[in-house]
Amino acid sequence: MQVLFLILISCFSGIFAGMGMGGGTFLIPMLSLFFGIEQIICQSTNVVCFIVLAVMCSVIYIKNKLIDFKALICIALPASVVAFFSSFFALNTSSEVLRICFAGFIILIGIFFFIKAIVMMKKK
Repeated sequence: MQVLFLILISCFSGIFAGMGMGGGTFLIPMLSLFFGIEQIICQSTNVVCFIVLAVMCSVIYIKNKLIDFKALICIALPASVVAFFSSFFALNTSSEVLRICFAGFIILIGIFFFIKAIVMMKKK
């Protein structure tokens, strides 16, 4: 049953990744909440999954000419450097602190989209 649930979680994660919404925002909480896996292991698992998903999605987006390569270069280089150093932060931080940081991030994103939806509704 556990393997079936993992497959279901991975399918939803793939859907979110394919839509450009970030499969990790789904995968990390599911692994943590339902399987009790440490936050750092969830995040590490997500990074490895992300590599595979990113390659698959990138091929499709490149074929459909949906990549702005100028913006990509401006985003990818600084993001890669920051991600490199952030991984050391994650390795030296407790799971509880990582969980709080991740929860805070998800809450902020939720608030942002909630406010954006209200603003868009008022404009219409």
